[in-house]
Amino acid sequence: MTAPASRAAGGAERIDYRIRWQGSDVHPGAHRSRVAGGGDVFRGVVPLGPGRDARRIDLRASLADPWGRPWVREFRQHSRVPVLLLADLSRSMRFAGRCDRLAVCADFARALAPAAFRNGDPFGFVGCDREPRRELLVAPAVSRQAGETVARRLEAVRAEDPHRAAAGSADGLARAARWLPQRRSLVFLLSDLYLDDALLERTLRSLAPHQVVLVLLADSAEREPPARWGLVRLADLESGRERLVLLRPGLARQMAEQQAARIAAATRLARRHGASLLVAEDGLDTKAITRQLLQPRGRA
Repeated sequence: MTAPASRAAGGAERIDYRIRWQGSDVHPGAHRSRVAGGGDVFRGVVPLGPGRDARRIDLRASLADPWGRPWVREFRQHSRVPVLLLADLSRSMRFAGRCDRLAVCADFARALAPAAFRNGDPFGFVGCDREPRRELLVAPAVSRQAGETVARRLEAVRAEDPHRAAAGSADGLARAARWLPQRRSLVFLLSDLYLDDALLERTLRSLAPHQVVLVLLADSAEREPPARWGLVRLADLESGRERLVLLRPGLARQMAEQQAARIAAATRLARRHGASLLVAEDGLDTKAITRQLLQPRGRA
């Protein structure tokens, strides 16, 4: 059964998530782990030794030991897992059609960070254009205010000149892994995916140690032109270059087909690298995203 969506600070719906592996962090948390501790998942019986709880003596195993050693029951504790938001901040992410992509990124941080805080998970943020931007970095920490911190920094990005040189590229995504924790983490990669296949391939390969959720921020204005007939000035979202185009019904269909093909190609590439892909079109539907994240493996 899917858990109902909960509300984050400020009244926004919270995005809940599920970790699909056993963690190894020694700090207690909300997720299954391989670490021995004070949990309730039985791990086995082991000889009593340093760091083991003598109160959990197992009489049957102790009496059966031919050398008379005392044995104790060992349990697995629940552990915390770092949760990271990795955002594409290239020029195309400044596009605002039926939604503002950077505003959606801020909403995503506001919805995800409270869920991480409730689980006791460190939450962090890395934003990239040509390079990972150090001034926007939020180091992973268990913090009630982490989502608002990220949202404020993204508001500052929205106020920047969209034509600045570095903003035209998302190459920094492929170099962002160095800013992530070394231990396995849950990483949400937010992008409009106007990336060449080689860059997306390098990025997903660099994130292979982690569980990756690729979130495509789509806008229906990209597949539905402003008119079916007539002259219109269209701009390339990454380069910013404009050209005059004669719109016609065939071109409208072509734009919709190209958008569908882009999503299909990204889905195949994500699956090849063990990542999942979610599509958020025209804003953030936290309930739909939570339902997909909580689905059993193979049904997302």
